[in-house]
Amino acid sequence: MFVVGVDGCRDGWVVVALENGAFAGATKVDSFDDVLAVSEGAHSIGVDMPVGLVERGERTCDRLVREYIGPRRASVFVAPPRKALQKPTFEEANAECRKRAGFGLSKQLWNIRPKILEVDSALRAVSGARRDGYVHHGRDAADPARLRRFARIVVPDRESVAPSPQPPSQRVVEVHPEASFREMAGAPLGANKKSYDGLMMRLELLEKGGIFLPKKLSIGRVAVDDVLDAAAAAWTANRYAEGRAKSLPEPNAFQHDGARIIAIWI
Repeated sequence: MFVVGVDGCRDGWVVVALENGAFAGATKVDSFDDVLAVSEGAHSIGVDMPVGLVERGERTCDRLVREYIGPRRASVFVAPPRKALQKPTFEEANAECRKRAGFGLSKQLWNIRPKILEVDSALRAVSGARRDGYVHHGRDAADPARLRRFARIVVPDRESVAPSPQPPSQRVVEVHPEASFREMAGAPLGANKKSYDGLMMRLELLEKGGIFLPKKLSIGRVAVDDVLDAAAAAWTANRYAEGRAKSLPEPNAFQHDGARIIAIWI
């Protein structure tokens, strides 16, 4: 079972791959289109970024995941309605968010607005992609291997892997690493992920889950916590592919963005 986890970083996206639950490689790419290209053949793709937006009100999954992770709830940026993110300035977006949802827009979420819109645009484009390649800014990325820097993503032979029954856009699921780590631990985590204790705790949880990260990745300048978050996202993606992941909210309370459900998986 080949899956990947994805976390946004300062100048792109960190991707960690698992094969049968074990580390299979990592890379950093520039765009979310490239994420989809290097993830060709993956049964699921766990992404630490809002996937699916509402027109009014709040996303139920944001409220529930904040409750679930307890002390680390401040790490969850509540996604505003779509119209707010489409505004060109923070002031206009904040006003639109208050109008449509009754709460203000945080500066932290505004700072990741480009990546939220990037994911949204890529998934809308890829929904019409051919089976032999992904739509990549209007052109085919028929050879995604050329994007795998340092050959760190190891993709199993197609003949040995049963193809996913879902189209690429439906294999992408939203995760939140702090919720994933909380699920691994069986209790809310107290230490911040940027602290020494917090980093060591998360690394130990990944190893208990069978994910042993190498001491050297050679994928460029990436923060340690971004790699750990991508690995946690991959852990949840693996659970999702195996049908073991839980959703917040439960299926009977799903919101929708068109045909896409809005949920955070753990």
